[in-house]
Amino acid sequence: MRTGIRSHLSRAAAATAATALAVVASGGLALADGMGGSSGSGFGPAPTGEHTVQPLKHPCTTGEPQDLCRNIGVTDGWYDGQTTQFLYTQNFYCDPSVASGAPNQCEAGAKFNHVPPGTTSERFTDPLFIPVPLFAPGPANLQCPSGEPCVDHPMTADLSRLASALGKPASALKNAMLPGHDHIITDRNDNRPEWWPVYVVGVTSPASFAKIEQGKDMATVNRLAADPKAGVTKPIPTNIFLWFQTLPGTTQGHAAQVSGSVAAGEGGAQALQHPALLATGGLVLAATAGALVIRRRKGHRA
Repeated sequence: MRTGIRSHLSRAAAATAATALAVVASGGLALADGMGGSSGSGFGPAPTGEHTVQPLKHPCTTGEPQDLCRNIGVTDGWYDGQTTQFLYTQNFYCDPSVASGAPNQCEAGAKFNHVPPGTTSERFTDPLFIPVPLFAPGPANLQCPSGEPCVDHPMTADLSRLASALGKPASALKNAMLPGHDHIITDRNDNRPEWWPVYVVGVTSPASFAKIEQGKDMATVNRLAADPKAGVTKPIPTNIFLWFQTLPGTTQGHAAQVSGSVAAGEGGAQALQHPALLATGGLVLAATAGALVIRRRKGHRA
């Protein structure tokens, strides 16, 4: 993304871009207020579709059959100031009812109208916030680096609704490369898999992005977003959902990065440097398979 969108954001334009992004975030596009509560327990309905792998019974390394290893991989993420790992076991989903110029129907700047099939309500989800550095050069160690596929993420999205902030014509952003980013969640859902709607947090200030990397939580993001001079937007909605669970016991940032060829959003076998984490995730999935119920800890969002 450094040679694409972010390369067009000069230091002089950073303040203007932040202002424009703030308008998108607050102009009736539904922030993630009330989402991601931490009380109670429960999880949503089972997923549907041919890409679902549940329970996960086998470590997924290069050479495993495609029916076992489709759409399986791990990335880092942040929760409550610490680093954890996300285990992905199903392809992304983009709500097709939202107008999008991208072939995969993924759109940034407009909230989804409908949750994925197999989920009955938004309250059966938790938000995933992705801080995106909109400056060059960007950080070197993003959890999903720019210009590279990230497991079970869309490779591209329609960013034309953000054209004024990104300094490019809308026509050039209809199918733009997904920017490099990090991940923040506010609820681990008891380490159970679910759909996570994606919210973008645009960051035009390197100093502010460094503070987000240090804080590793939404409290830091919210504090910076409240300061007009910080160059951090409030969450911008998308129609994108990712399916993953957090892996138990992973809080110290021992990353299990995907290595080798990764077909993001396309299936494809993925080799892991730490496949033992997948075995751990498999035990969790196997233990919960068949026990999914349609209930949720966030009754106030019914």
